[in-house]
Amino acid sequence: LHLWRSVSEGTELKQPPLPSSSSSLIGHGGPVEILPFLYLGSAYHASKCEFLANLHITALLNVSRKSSESFKDQYCYKWIPVEDSHTADISSHFQEAIDFIGRRTGGKILVHCEAGISRSPTICMAYLMKTKKLCLEEAFDYIKQRRSLISPNFGFMGHGLVQCYVACLVCVCGHP
Repeated sequence: LHLWRSVSEGTELKQPPLPSSSSSLIGHGGPVEILPFLYLGSAYHASKCEFLANLHITALLNVSRKSSESFKDQYCYKWIPVEDSHTADISSHFQEAIDFIGRRTGGKILVHCEAGISRSPTICMAYLMKTKKLCLEEAFDYIKQRRSLISPNFGFMGHGLVQCYVACLVCVCGHP
């Protein structure tokens, strides 16, 4: 995936470069950049002020079972409680999450869950699919290139993201 098209604006955007030390950013190394304003990470990353300060993070989107209420005073903060279970309906939270990311007003946002493997990558995929008109496979591959350990659970991939994909109406992959 080298380019994606912003259908609404009719422009093509270049893919942000992969981090030079991408293997060191896996796990607890640091959050990874998905877009210049959108970062993906874990609860560990969200708890480390040095990561957040170095990246100029201004907002946190927590999609785990546990709230991080201590951040409410320092960051624009949203908690969307989601279980990492094949029966959880993460798709019911897509629009709320996409809207929160969209309201970043020039700042940078870290989307996280507990491990940064399933729930938060799923939210980032939904965001890319909705705003950049990517297909499910493109969004997954794009994020996987940046954080190789992602593994959204089958319930999220099979139901929620397919619904998001269909709702986007336009697929630049060439699939109807």
